[in-house]
Order: sequence, then C-alpha cells, then structure tokens
Amino acid sequence: MSTRFLETSFGHLAYKRHGKGSEVFFLFHGFGQSMKVYDPYLPLRKENESYLVFDIFYHGQSSWKTADKKLTKEIWQEIWVQLMAEEKFDAFHLIGYSMGGKFCLVTYELFPERVKSLLLMAPDGIKTGFWYNMATFPGYMNRLFKRVVFHPDRFFRVMDFLHSFGLLQSSLIKLVKSQMQTRTMRAQIYFTWSVFKPLQPEIGKIIVDIRERGTPAMLVTGKFDKMITSKNLQRFSSKIPHLQQVELECGHNDLIEKTAKFLIKNPVKIGGEG
Repeated sequence: MSTRFLETSFGHLAYKRHGKGSEVFFLFHGFGQSMKVYDPYLPLRKENESYLVFDIFYHGQSSWKTADKKLTKEIWQEIWVQLMAEEKFDAFHLIGYSMGGKFCLVTYELFPERVKSLLLMAPDGIKTGFWYNMATFPGYMNRLFKRVVFHPDRFFRVMDFLHSFGLLQSSLIKLVKSQMQTRTMRAQIYFTWSVFKPLQPEIGKIIVDIRERGTPAMLVTGKFDKMITSKNLQRFSSKIPHLQQVELECGHNDLIEKTAKFLIKNPVKIGGEG
C-alpha cells in the first residue's frame, strides 16, 4: 500500500488508503506517533469500507511549510474540502486518539452534516492538556515554554523536586521525559503545539450537533490513564445521552491497540446496532 500525498499551499499531508469501499473512515493518531500506530485496526475493515490513515502535520511523512503560519479552522476546512475532491467522498466516519481526537472534533464541528459516526479515544481538546496550556499562555509564557523545550535540564530538576514531595505523579514525569529525550523530539513538541494553537474545538456546539443529529458516537478511555480520564471528559459525555462509553483496562499509551482488540471481540457498530 503506497503512501499518498495531498499537496496543499500550506504543506503536504501523507496518508494511506486501505480498501476501495464507499464507507470511508478517517483515522488520526496522537502526538509523537504516525499512521503506523493504526495497523492493529486494519483487520476490522470490512469489504465495503475504506480506511484513510494519516500522518498529522509535523509527524511521519507530513510536513508544514512554515511555523509562522498557524493551522486555523478555516485552513483545515480548506484542506478537508481539497481532500474530499481528491478522494471523491462526501460523507465519512471519524476515528481519533488523543491529539487525533481533537482533529476529529474540529472536523465534526466544521462538517457535522457529513459525519456518519465518531469514535474518540481519550481525545484532547475537551479538557486541554499540560503542553497546550503552556504553549497558549501570553507571549512571555510562550517564550518560557520555548526555553523549557529547548533547554529542559532545569525543568526536569524542578519536576523531580515536585515529585519528591508527592506533587507530581510518576506517570506524568515519565511521559514528559519520554517525549523530550532528544532536541528533535522537543522541537516537534514546540512546533506542533505552536502551529496547532488555533485548532480548538467548540465543545458546546459539537455537543448540540451530536444530540440534534443523533450522530452515532463512542468514547473510549483507559482505566489507568492519568492524562485524559473519564472524569475529565464528563462535561462532554454527560450531555450526550446516546453516547456509548467504554473504559478499558489500560493506560493512555496502549489505548489504540486495546480498543482495536475490544472492537474485534465486540463487533458492534457505533450507535449500538449489532
């Protein structure tokens, strides 16, 4: 399966299309990942379905032309319209994990009448995370964030100090350090969150649209996930009566694989149909 590239005036978006079916599913990965993370999902694809799996900008083989240009909702809408013309579809299903969940939410906000179902795994964008909050503070804090990313030693020492007093969880420190091991990884953090700053879903509007349209939706969380928890997402989930909720015995990093295994063992359509 060869990689395709959507060439836009803002950068190129790499993706692969699995299958030729008319039911089109779009799968978005999380921060620091690539389209390969969805390999466990491929056995779920039926004959009448197509899976389009992306590398989000600044990940895998996708690239963004300049960090001075922010990814706004208007730009994302323009990119999506171009993709619909390229791949010849007008309705679709959305699947997203963590940061990819935020892309799904924004896409739903822009095209609610075209979305046939929504599967969100510990989605970002409902209750914003640590890195996003740092990156979107006023100018002087943004400079501090940049310094932390490119010169992290003092920051790590502060984290270890706070952990010694029980003020930070080990799992959070482990995750942050794993994502900041090299200068390249730290640059990916900075440019990703800096460029994606405007791409925040309007949760109230999304909730109303899902309810009024009856859009089939499933929300999956990990029981041991310390980053994005069922409690954090309650504002969203409690206001959508038909939302299917699943909590799996895993943490944040294992959620895509565990969800795929769950869906293989429990082959139900989102929305509750058998």
